[in-house]
Amino acid sequence: MEKKVWYTYDDIHRVLKSLAEKVQAGRVKYDAMIAIGGGGFIPARILRCFLNIPIYAVTTAYYDSEYQGKHAESVKKIQWLDPLPENLVGKNVLVVDEVDDSRVTMEFVLNDLSKLDLGTIGIAVLHEKKKEKKGKLPEGIPYYSGIVVEDWWINYPWDAEDIEEHNQLAKQSEKI
Repeated sequence: MEKKVWYTYDDIHRVLKSLAEKVQAGRVKYDAMIAIGGGGFIPARILRCFLNIPIYAVTTAYYDSEYQGKHAESVKKIQWLDPLPENLVGKNVLVVDEVDDSRVTMEFVLNDLSKLDLGTIGIAVLHEKKKEKKGKLPEGIPYYSGIVVEDWWINYPWDAEDIEEHNQLAKQSEKI
């Protein structure tokens, strides 16, 4: 069985504050975030407290949450910026997701966004897994991760049906 880890909302908030500081110290000033749904929605919303920039959303389907870690043949668009909103034309955007795992979804999103009339596109992820990636990132793209973690199954509080039980498991969980 694959090893699992649980994070509380407090854990997530602390990591995202640190991630925001990394983004702010970077060479690019971002005008907006593009959250990759569903995992990137909550991290983007918390980052907004620190970065004070608007959030847009795209949604894809690749992982199947019912089978923890199993994925489809290819990434599919569910919701997209089509057409690109006028106030994003030429602007620098930060693509936000919860975890850099296989990198397949991120590659798909970045390839599609690179076809749009945007400025610099950067990436911010809450967790970057230590593992070989199937997907590739464009050369030289600004990349920020909150923390680098082992290749364990991550249980996020926003996926919990019983938050009290989740928080108890997080207390007992070995953090990475």
